Amino acid sequence: MRSFFAEGTDGSVWADYGFLLPDDIPAKTCTSNVADWAPVGIGVSSFVQAKAFQTSTKFAGLTCAACHLARLRLPDGSQTPVIHGMGNQELDVIAWSDGVKNAMLDPGLTTDAILSAYDAQCAEFDEANGQGGGVIQSLIDRIIISAWLGGIKSVIAGDLSRYDLPFDNAELRDEIAIPAGPGRTRPFRSTVRVSLNLPGADNFVLSKIPVVWEQREDLRPASQYDGSIRTPVTRSLIAAYVSGATPLALSKPEIAHNVRAAAKYTEGLGSGDGVVPRFAVYFEMADQADIEAGFQVYMEHCNECHGHRLLDGGEWSNAGAALIHQRIPVEKLGTDPERLTFRYAQMVPLALQTDFPGVGEDLVEQVRLLEERAASARAEQRPAEAYFWLQQLDRLNKLSREYRLGHGFYFGTDDLTAETGYFNNPIPGAWLRAPYLHNASVPTMAQLINLSPRPDQFCRGNAPYDPVQMGYVAPTGDCPPDIAFSFDVNAKGNSNAGHDYPWGYDDPARDPEKLRQLLAYLKTL
Repeated sequence: MRSFFAEGTDGSVWADYGFLLPDDIPAKTCTSNVADWAPVGIGVSSFVQAKAFQTSTKFAGLTCAACHLARLRLPDGSQTPVIHGMGNQELDVIAWSDGVKNAMLDPGLTTDAILSAYDAQCAEFDEANGQGGGVIQSLIDRIIISAWLGGIKSVIAGDLSRYDLPFDNAELRDEIAIPAGPGRTRPFRSTVRVSLNLPGADNFVLSKIPVVWEQREDLRPASQYDGSIRTPVTRSLIAAYVSGATPLALSKPEIAHNVRAAAKYTEGLGSGDGVVPRFAVYFEMADQADIEAGFQVYMEHCNECHGHRLLDGGEWSNAGAALIHQRIPVEKLGTDPERLTFRYAQMVPLALQTDFPGVGEDLVEQVRLLEERAASARAEQRPAEAYFWLQQLDRLNKLSREYRLGHGFYFGTDDLTAETGYFNNPIPGAWLRAPYLHNASVPTMAQLINLSPRPDQFCRGNAPYDPVQMGYVAPTGDCPPDIAFSFDVNAKGNSNAGHDYPWGYDDPARDPEKLRQLLAYLKTL
């Protein structure tokens, strides 16, 4: 794989794609404990992907932590400790994925090549440390790796009609070829491909990797920027599924436990536990008088939608927040609409649910909904869609025979919905939520509140944090090698318009002094 950044990192392919590296990496990478040298968020399992049967051979894959643990680059060149629950804004996971697909399809990647490379690096290490397992284990490894490698090559090649050829070389850092870039994903492109078995190339729902703390029900009764998922477990399930986990794998007790445990962790994370730091831990706070004045501006213009934290700290309060946990129509909010209006947006929820059959009355309801959608599509002269829903019904019937007691992750029809607006939620740790808006189109809070103008183009990558503007340093013009992704807000899915609160930048009522004070208060959240 070629690195995303042309130069300017430590030379590790992991760092080049924005993965978070351990603080101390052993000189040898053939230690039996992969977690000592692999990037944060690389998990090791004895389950073979997709088929989900266990072997003595270990396989590595991404975990939630790859996207939701991060460090900040401070202005002096140092870095913060790892911050749990923060979206990794340097991780270019889609470019990485295309790079992996290229590597897997390489005709030169064979079982012999893998084992020969391992022996070249680690045979002496294994012998010195009494590891390796001998001839029998080597034979087992060869058989398992050969079966796995052939299977995964076949799967990737078979998906090319939906996924297209992966990009490679310089295309991996080209914002036209791969428009997501660092810190962002294309979640519904994957969802359309996995749940509907349809191409997703024309899907331009671009979403930043979000923070995942304070997920308990009183603060965040619905997940996602549009509030379309009702529970953290369903959220984590769908994230795992569209990232490659199969219903079969997700039915395994050990894997199901991990999904539920990860969801549970996010419910308590950040609730006064000190894991999510405050701005004041690293940066100087504004004058107290400015903070108090900013609190008044916030209470007048922002509290109605987001709630607040009192000046003396403490738990988040929804007092006076009449619109908290309400959905604001995209026409009123004015932000990028692609997340809500993409083709198949109204089809995704039911299609996803089909893959996790219930039992008894739950299954009857799933069947009824699919039959209803098929009949409705046919009545509205959409015969191809009607055919699609009948195919989904066949799939549900087959899966219901496979999971006769229902799938362990069956979720109700109310747990996942198609929405037409964006959901108002609390914003604890607002300083760590940059870049702002759901598509990461506004680099700093100063720009979001229109204290400073929002740029039409800026650069993303290994950018340091800007404590004055409360966000990321985002150069404009030609992008330097270490901040190499050029973000064009005029490209599809990238609009930085909307959310003009308290005032739009050109609003005659705009008061820069009050906005400066508001920014001072926002740094305390």
